[in-house]
Amino acid sequence: MKRGRINLKAEVASRGGVTDLLQEPGDAVLIQRGVPRWLVIKCPCGCGEEIPVNLDKRAGKAWRLYRDASGVTLFPSVWRDTGCEAHFIIWRDQIVTFGGGTSSANSPGPSLDVTDLARRVLAIWPEGALVSYVEIADRLGEIPWDVQEACWRLVSGGLLVEGRGDARGTFRKVRA
Repeated sequence: MKRGRINLKAEVASRGGVTDLLQEPGDAVLIQRGVPRWLVIKCPCGCGEEIPVNLDKRAGKAWRLYRDASGVTLFPSVWRDTGCEAHFIIWRDQIVTFGGGTSSANSPGPSLDVTDLARRVLAIWPEGALVSYVEIADRLGEIPWDVQEACWRLVSGGLLVEGRGDARGTFRKVRA
């Protein structure tokens, strides 16, 4: 795992001139016309490629962009299936590039105090079924990466259990 920072260079209305703004790995430009359309990122692996990330659901598969006082977050991860095949997340202005799998025992993200969020997550968790952390994040209006981190903390506290195999990323409340 390698860490870096995203550097949001500008917000522009069109793709023209974006390349000139992307000089270093992690540099990014937001293309916005009324709503966010694209985030163009200079690949954080250092290969020099520009990665266009669709943010507009109307144009097909789209990532979610979150912006607040803690920085820029992109969900889900970006995993290139061509070129350098980089795999990375952008979470609260940090770029975490993966060289292999991660485990819930070793969170890749920023150090967060998710105590309050974990309480809110547990309070709305449905009984019995495996539920995706993304569904819970949507219900709470939170960043999915933050909710996943809260879920992993609840797992380590014995209050949730994470699914295995294809069910990884889903959690079930432990019965008291």
